[in-house]
Amino acid sequence: MEFLMIFLAVTLGFFAESLRENITNNEKEKAYMASFVKNLEDDTTNLNSTVRENQEKMKGLQNLMSLSTKNISEPEIRHLFYKYCTGKSIGYYSIFKSNDATMLQLKNSGGLQIVRRHHVADSIAKYDNEVKYIYAAETLYWNASDAANLAAQDLLDYSIFYDSTYFKDGQFKGKFIPLKSNDPEKVKALFNKVYYEIGATQNYINNITRRLPYAVELIKFLKNEYGSE
Repeated sequence: MEFLMIFLAVTLGFFAESLRENITNNEKEKAYMASFVKNLEDDTTNLNSTVRENQEKMKGLQNLMSLSTKNISEPEIRHLFYKYCTGKSIGYYSIFKSNDATMLQLKNSGGLQIVRRHHVADSIAKYDNEVKYIYAAETLYWNASDAANLAAQDLLDYSIFYDSTYFKDGQFKGKFIPLKSNDPEKVKALFNKVYYEIGATQNYINNITRRLPYAVELIKFLKNEYGSE
């Protein structure tokens, strides 16, 4: 009888401990998911702003590219050339950075083991991969932007921005603006690199816009799964 009582006490203790552990893990899982949803909401905001800023960059690049068939030795065209080269166009960056605070916690602390709903864990892993695709597109974006920026530096005389006879109060004056080099091959090289930067920027925008809906749907999915509003 005494043995039976001890056995029952141990068994009940085991079940009680398992119940406490399950409750604790459930609470941890919900806390992780609530935090992850907030990170995802930050990401969707950042993804949208990155797209908008790069679309603005695209307009600047396309305005510049429209001068490729013009004579940039003409005063009016030369002013436009400087304006479009130094605005939000060549070498301008707007890069997405995921708020991965919760994702890193889930990976580094073994938190993914707490996510016992396999379809949820799979969805989180898929989102992590989608972000990696965006990061991978940055290499082309960076390289194309840097190449165009270097080509512009070969042509433009940036010292004019410190000469009030050329530029004052954020405005170009009527004085004809010189180039650092009048080499027509360097002009062609610049427009070639601008064309390439347009393609790389559009590719980056496309990578984001393809993955943005998944982030939005994942937020809805997790809120539905864990009853978060």
